[in-house]
Amino acid sequence: MIKFSWENAKRDKVLADHGVDFDKIADVFFDPLALEFIDVEHSADDEVRFAIIGLTAQYGLIYAVYVTPNDHEIRFVTSRKAEPLMVKEYDKERGRS
Repeated sequence: MIKFSWENAKRDKVLADHGVDFDKIADVFFDPLALEFIDVEHSADDEVRFAIIGLTAQYGLIYAVYVTPNDHEIRFVTSRKAEPLMVKEYDKERGRS
Protein backbone atom coordinates (compact mmCIF):
# COMPACT_ATOMS: atom_id res chain seq x y z
CA MET A 1 0.00 0.00 0.00
CA ILE A 2 1.26 3.45 -0.94
CA LYS A 3 1.66 6.05 1.80
CA PHE A 4 1.18 9.72 0.93
CA SER A 5 3.25 12.24 2.87
CA TRP A 6 4.41 15.87 2.90
CA GLU A 7 6.18 18.43 5.03
CA ASN A 8 3.55 20.22 7.12
CA ALA A 9 5.09 23.66 6.54
CA LYS A 10 4.99 23.06 2.78
CA ARG A 11 1.39 21.85 3.00
CA ASP A 12 0.42 25.05 4.81
CA LYS A 13 2.21 27.20 2.22
CA VAL A 14 0.62 25.43 -0.75
CA LEU A 15 -2.80 25.69 0.89
CA ALA A 16 -2.31 29.43 1.52
CA ASP A 17 -0.78 30.17 -1.90
CA HIS A 18 -2.77 27.87 -4.17
CA GLY A 19 -5.83 26.76 -2.19
CA VAL A 20 -4.95 23.08 -2.54
CA ASP A 21 -4.57 20.73 0.43
CA PHE A 22 -2.19 17.78 -0.01
CA ASP A 23 -4.53 15.75 2.21
CA LYS A 24 -7.25 15.93 -0.47
CA ILE A 25 -5.39 15.18 -3.70
CA ALA A 26 -4.20 11.56 -3.46
CA ASP A 27 -7.07 10.52 -5.73
CA VAL A 28 -5.26 12.21 -8.64
CA PHE A 29 -3.39 8.89 -8.94
CA PHE A 30 -6.69 7.09 -9.62
CA ASP A 31 -7.49 9.19 -12.69
CA PRO A 32 -6.99 6.74 -15.56
CA LEU A 33 -6.45 9.69 -17.91
CA ALA A 34 -3.83 11.46 -15.76
CA LEU A 35 -0.64 12.65 -17.42
CA GLU A 36 2.56 11.84 -15.53
CA PHE A 37 6.06 12.90 -16.43
CA ILE A 38 9.48 13.55 -14.94
CA ASP A 39 9.97 17.16 -13.88
CA VAL A 40 13.44 17.37 -15.42
CA GLU A 41 13.84 21.08 -14.74
CA HIS A 42 13.46 20.65 -10.97
CA SER A 43 15.03 17.22 -10.49
CA ALA A 44 18.51 16.78 -9.04
CA ASP A 45 21.08 13.99 -9.18
CA ASP A 46 19.91 12.71 -5.80
CA GLU A 47 16.16 13.29 -6.25
CA VAL A 48 13.95 12.79 -9.29
CA ARG A 49 10.79 14.87 -9.21
CA PHE A 50 7.65 13.78 -10.99
CA ALA A 51 4.59 15.76 -12.03
CA ILE A 52 1.03 14.69 -12.64
CA ILE A 53 -1.95 16.45 -14.18
CA GLY A 54 -5.20 14.74 -13.31
CA LEU A 55 -8.65 14.93 -11.82
CA THR A 56 -9.44 15.01 -8.10
CA ALA A 57 -12.84 14.89 -6.44
CA GLN A 58 -12.13 17.98 -4.33
CA TYR A 59 -10.50 20.35 -6.83
CA GLY A 60 -11.14 19.02 -10.31
CA LEU A 61 -8.06 19.10 -12.54
CA ILE A 62 -4.81 19.73 -10.65
CA TYR A 63 -1.07 19.79 -11.26
CA ALA A 64 1.04 18.18 -8.54
CA VAL A 65 4.77 17.62 -8.11
CA TYR A 66 5.99 14.72 -6.01
CA VAL A 67 8.96 12.52 -5.18
CA THR A 68 9.14 8.84 -4.36
CA PRO A 69 11.67 8.42 -1.55
CA ASN A 70 10.99 4.68 -1.54
CA ASP A 71 8.75 2.10 -3.24
CA HIS A 72 5.93 2.62 -0.76
CA GLU A 73 5.74 6.40 -0.43
CA ILE A 74 4.71 9.39 -2.51
CA ARG A 75 5.70 12.72 -0.98
CA PHE A 76 3.97 15.81 -2.35
CA VAL A 77 6.23 18.79 -3.04
CA THR A 78 3.68 21.25 -4.42
CA SER A 79 0.31 21.41 -6.10
CA ARG A 80 -2.13 23.84 -7.62
CA LYS A 81 -5.27 23.87 -9.69
CA ALA A 82 -4.42 23.24 -13.31
CA GLU A 83 -3.77 26.36 -15.35
CA PRO A 84 -5.48 26.80 -18.74
CA LEU A 85 -2.42 25.54 -20.65
CA MET A 86 -2.37 22.38 -18.49
CA VAL A 87 -6.09 21.83 -19.07
CA LYS A 88 -5.53 22.17 -22.81
CA GLU A 89 -2.64 19.67 -22.69
CA TYR A 90 -4.70 17.21 -20.64
CA ASP A 91 -7.57 17.42 -23.12
CA LYS A 92 -5.26 17.26 -26.15
CA GLU A 93 -3.31 14.25 -24.92
CA ARG A 94 -6.51 12.44 -24.14
CA GLY A 95 -8.10 13.18 -27.51
CA ARG A 96 -10.84 15.40 -26.18
CA SER A 97 -10.00 18.69 -27.85
